[in-house]
Amino acid sequence: MAIRDFKTRHVGTFGGIIWAIIQPLALVTVFYFVFAIGFRVQSPEKTPFILWFVAGQVVWTLFSDNLISIVSSITSNAHFIKKTIFPSEIFAVIKVVSGTMSHLIFLSILVLVMIFFKIPFHIERILVLYYYFGMVVFMLGLGWLLSALEPFFRDISQALGVVLNIWFWVTPIVWPEQIIPERYHWVLDYNPIYYLVTGYRQSLIYDEVIWPDLWQTAYFWGVTTVLFATGVFVFNRLKTEFADVI
Repeated sequence: MAIRDFKTRHVGTFGGIIWAIIQPLALVTVFYFVFAIGFRVQSPEKTPFILWFVAGQVVWTLFSDNLISIVSSITSNAHFIKKTIFPSEIFAVIKVVSGTMSHLIFLSILVLVMIFFKIPFHIERILVLYYYFGMVVFMLGLGWLLSALEPFFRDISQALGVVLNIWFWVTPIVWPEQIIPERYHWVLDYNPIYYLVTGYRQSLIYDEVIWPDLWQTAYFWGVTTVLFATGVFVFNRLKTEFADVI
């Protein structure tokens, strides 16, 4: 089902799966010219902006695209919910697996950029798998919570687009965190996606792998654990009513 979901995104198009490559490349190109050439944004640690940006964008794309798909997964699969005895919680997992396929394509682009800038490959870079796992747990918890509520409150899907847009701009993906005053850094510290974006960058694009900060790690997993447990609880309480409202 995950493979079918991935193919469905591009079925009927002339380019087919090629669009899974063209879309992130186009996104990277636009942001590069706007921020690196136009606004002359300087990335930290003397890292090439394109490398620094792609490492952050690959995380955000995985998060935002998957979350949007997960939240609408119950209403978009009403035929399963209404006509069969189906474990509806599996739809979120299917979306994560499908999104991971696109994520690997985008990650391959990042690897090519790393090779171009001669970033050394160390065995420690497999630390990125830890951050990917953290992203999956965070997405599933938030996704199950919102997808369980969405059949009852259809405005959630509309509001999510607005929230994600704001969330993108308060996360240092196209701007370095060094440009904001120190007194506002708490906004970043309490942003779970900032932990993951920073983790991908520290794992992949610097000459030496930087291990995660202990306090930030404890905070991230505290929030993620509570969110995951809440998502599971709410989903299990409401899933028996899905067929009546969709």
